[in-house]
Amino acid sequence: MHNPRVPVSLVAEPQDEIVAEVFGRLAAGSVGVVNIHRTLANSPEVFAAFIGLAHALRFKTILDPAERELAILRALFVHHGDYEIGHHRRLGAAAGLSDAEMDVACSVGDGAGLTDRQRAILGYADAFAKGRGVVPADAAALTGVLDNRSVVELSLTLALYVGLAHLTASLDVPVD
Repeated sequence: MHNPRVPVSLVAEPQDEIVAEVFGRLAAGSVGVVNIHRTLANSPEVFAAFIGLAHALRFKTILDPAERELAILRALFVHHGDYEIGHHRRLGAAAGLSDAEMDVACSVGDGAGLTDRQRAILGYADAFAKGRGVVPADAAALTGVLDNRSVVELSLTLALYVGLAHLTASLDVPVD
């Protein structure tokens, strides 16, 4: 059964110049303007800052795109981020993840079939998303494969997508 969500109008045609500018940039990109953007556009200044952060996390980090998407998929799976999972499966495939790897991320499994590095990243994403922190073995596995900058960038990325999963579970954002 689907939980009721708060209805919010989607911005179809931007009247605000900030929203128009951000929509223009998004339309020129690989994803385009999707319903999460149309929802967030109800708050123009925050929307512009949000897109700046989201793009920095996607394009300005040193994270491997496939590893980033693997971690995002696990966090979304844990938080029932149904709206975002389809988008990130497409991004994961474009980054080189196989369907089998994405299926592992979107399941309760322990990472069977993944490399040790992928399992360390997936384990961290799982612990982060569940809000239970990491146990020393998980921490050692993660810091054995990622440097400080990558750990911070991955953590900020996961924080963003856990928040988005909560947002789309609360607001009525139609799946594109």
